[in-house]
Amino acid sequence: MNKFLMNTNSNELTKLRLQEICDHFIEYPSTRIIAMQNKRFMKILLKCLHRTDDEELKGDIRKCLSVIGYVNYPKGCGVRILSIDGGGTRGMMGLEVLQALEDALGGPKVAEMFDHIVGVSTGGIIAILLGAKKYSIKHCKEIYMSISKDLFTQGRFSGVSGLLLSHSYYNTKKWIDILIKAIGDDWTILDSCRSLNAPKLSIISCVVNASMLQPYIFRNYEYPPGRDGHFRGDCRDMIWQALQASTAAPGYFEEVLLGSVLHQDGGVLANNPTAIALHEARMLWPNERFQCVVSVGNGHHVNELDTTHIKSSTGVQEKITRIVDSATDTELVHLCMHDLLPANTYFRLNPYMSFPYTLDEIDPDKLAQMQKDARLYIRRNHAKIEDTAEALLIRPSKMQLISRQLRDFSERHGLYTRSF
Repeated sequence: MNKFLMNTNSNELTKLRLQEICDHFIEYPSTRIIAMQNKRFMKILLKCLHRTDDEELKGDIRKCLSVIGYVNYPKGCGVRILSIDGGGTRGMMGLEVLQALEDALGGPKVAEMFDHIVGVSTGGIIAILLGAKKYSIKHCKEIYMSISKDLFTQGRFSGVSGLLLSHSYYNTKKWIDILIKAIGDDWTILDSCRSLNAPKLSIISCVVNASMLQPYIFRNYEYPPGRDGHFRGDCRDMIWQALQASTAAPGYFEEVLLGSVLHQDGGVLANNPTAIALHEARMLWPNERFQCVVSVGNGHHVNELDTTHIKSSTGVQEKITRIVDSATDTELVHLCMHDLLPANTYFRLNPYMSFPYTLDEIDPDKLAQMQKDARLYIRRNHAKIEDTAEALLIRPSKMQLISRQLRDFSERHGLYTRSF
């Protein structure tokens, strides 16, 4: 393997061989541990990454390292995680909150502050736009509104026809075209790890053709050899396919078959993916503490208990609605995280809604009210957002920096010491 990579006379040939090595590791995952244990091979990759000026070659090396299971140290003093809920067009509320957080940071883009970004459904779209495409939040809002209006402007007759014929109220082919136009059709989820300091990305869907519903993680990384996560996942799918699978809400869009796995909207099972995010981060950084976990919701509406009309029973439709509401609830996960994580580590930012907006809401008046709700929440929670920014901005200690620099230097000289 070392000779195969070293005996090249040009960067172009090196890139070709790196791609062949990546394909081999993806096809035969058990061989990754051999590469990780081969100190000379790791030395070649890390030294080349450090010395070359060829940005494309650097991207290929980062991709190869990610497939092997090599994980960079956190950018802060610990692991910083961003988790984004599902919620359809209510994602505009989450973007407003993220804009407020970015303003509080005083310079850095919000996506640059996280080691791991996890999103489900509409949160997955935001995660890709911010973490992979590197768009500004302002640009994300523009794309988001354009996507929503293009997709959800549809006649009732065609919607009902689609629902009866394919269990999809909206045109799935149109949705694919919109995704490809916004994201592109030539990027795999793994390709998003090619840029410098790229965050680990996880997009969550729900597997529906297994014996039980279970999460599926489209990711731009592999676990270090010897560590097995609890959830199925892959890094080979196209980004647009991952987003189509993660947003395939029952009744709204058709299910998505990728290989032998049938996907639905990840929000069916994990509309708040924070717990999954913590699990994935623990697989990647088992010896690092959590510096900051930011969970962004896309609005929640609190119904007051009606004591004037007490029901002795509920109808079938109401029973089904309540089951769906329970399955897609985000606040139960929040309560668990709130109890398990320190107050100065975990921050939940989820605006209150003055109206229970639907997933496909595009009425201009309601969208304007949605924005007002988000901005009211931001004003009322200004101190909390400032505290979140302060927690994100904590830098590594001098001892951490020296330790990491020594380890990086050792690894580039063939003394690979990380445990796996």
